[in-house]
Amino acid sequence: MSLYLNFLHTTVRFDVATDAEAVFEPVRRFFRHLISAEAAHEPTFRIDVRGYDPEADVAAEVWETPQSIVRRSNAAEFNFDAHIVDGGGRRRYINRATFLDAPVDTAKDNTFALRITEKSTVQVLDFVRDLVIRNEENLGTVVLHASGVHRDGEAVIIAGPKGAGKTTTLLSVLRRPGWRYFTGDKLFCTIEDGTVLVHPWRDYPYVGVGTIRADARLERMVRDGVDDQVDTYEPGHKILMDPDVFESWLGAEFTAEPKRLTALLLPEVKPGEPLTVRHLDDDNERWAHLNKIVDRQVDTTFFTWQSHLVPDYTRFYRSLGELRTVLGSVAMVRLHGTLDVDPDVVLGRRPAGTTTTSEQENR
Repeated sequence: MSLYLNFLHTTVRFDVATDAEAVFEPVRRFFRHLISAEAAHEPTFRIDVRGYDPEADVAAEVWETPQSIVRRSNAAEFNFDAHIVDGGGRRRYINRATFLDAPVDTAKDNTFALRITEKSTVQVLDFVRDLVIRNEENLGTVVLHASGVHRDGEAVIIAGPKGAGKTTTLLSVLRRPGWRYFTGDKLFCTIEDGTVLVHPWRDYPYVGVGTIRADARLERMVRDGVDDQVDTYEPGHKILMDPDVFESWLGAEFTAEPKRLTALLLPEVKPGEPLTVRHLDDDNERWAHLNKIVDRQVDTTFFTWQSHLVPDYTRFYRSLGELRTVLGSVAMVRLHGTLDVDPDVVLGRRPAGTTTTSEQENR
């Protein structure tokens, strides 16, 4: 079975063997908005996918070598350690869940061999995402680390450091009429006709237990379909949620369609304090805040992962400079206090204290 993941300038071809189709299905389902039976471009990368038996497919001496730290993440599920074996112009990353045979340099060889088990899903999703991000950065695409909502073809994104209140802000906006979930983690920027288009990338939401418990329906869905131990964790503990469960709770399935970027919200949660709003007008301040959320893979905590593709960033920084020239069309707003946010109010589209017809009808 051959499938193609088509995203912006990148096409990944998966050749999935019969013995791997069942364990590849969660990956296919996750990427169903991007996967097609046809390629949009000549394949950028080719991945041969087969089933994996760690005992039969790996020489015993490999398991006796020390493991290397490949990736570290705030979400433990995305941590990746592997035995690394080099030879024949290839590098092999091997653990009990996944076996990745990668080229040393994708400019000379764009083929990968991937062996997977039912425990491989998150590692495979992370590998594919990083492969796409690095290729897009090499081609000049700017990636932002932010969540977002959309309505009527426009996107409002939400960004900030850990604990700033991004999820709280996102959920409060989604309670307002017409606003729908767009993305929870990554956005790829292109410039068209003097405006910024943002292309969402689906992710696994990493949601705090306190947020989950605040909604009885979400807590029940997590207990039944994600983690039946949710009642035992501290409020600050975070759970990696199945995106289908999360989107079902929100009532808005992910869409891969790009939207016009119109605003960036920068929250700082202060429970019990009234919400204050400050529009950022100074060009240097606006540019500084945007740079804080630019997701350069060179700045991440990857160690030995994907040395086969290292962007030179020449076109990336050229695109970043072009992005600054059109940034005037994007509103930037600092939010401070209790983050019950109506974007129409904070963006000055509607006076505070007024309600829409839809809000009145829902009362």
